[in-house]
Amino acid sequence: MSVSFLKINKLVFIISIAISLVSCQKNDHLVAKLNHNKGLIKKYNDFKKQGVEKSIVFSGNIIENVIDTAISYIGTPNKYGGIDKHGIDASGLVYIAVTKNSNIEFPRIAQDMARYGDAISDPNKLKRGDLVFFFDTYEINRIITSVGIYLGDGDFIHSSSSEGVKISQVNDPYYWKDKFFYGTRILN
Repeated sequence: MSVSFLKINKLVFIISIAISLVSCQKNDHLVAKLNHNKGLIKKYNDFKKQGVEKSIVFSGNIIENVIDTAISYIGTPNKYGGIDKHGIDASGLVYIAVTKNSNIEFPRIAQDMARYGDAISDPNKLKRGDLVFFFDTYEINRIITSVGIYLGDGDFIHSSSSEGVKISQVNDPYYWKDKFFYGTRILN
């Protein structure tokens, strides 16, 4: 009798966990991209609790200036935490490109950047100047692990850990396609 009671308790526990996971994921199409990875889903749910799609307003059309600034860094080596021509990481590249061309206080960390603008989950709907965010590109306690600036025609500029600042394809089947989480439109 105690064995049956233990089995029932275990079953109730498993069902309650499954229900809580489903309720956290209800109506959230981004969770599907996480391939049922409980660790990534937890990181995403923690991220959402602090807010997403926050409004940010830039004066004028600064897209081309932001892109030109980012392109001027092509070939710069990747350096975690770097923000200059001696070494720059992915979020540093976006941070420098945006802040050099606006007077808006913009976050330095990719995960904080991902909270601003209108989310675009379909990479085919991205427009030039959108920010693109990636997950699980390296081990860290955040869901968003990399960022770049969309250039159009599937291209984005970013800082690669192995090759520095370069242009890659969002739909690269060997890496970026599976890591793309969503984009945001922050620039008009």
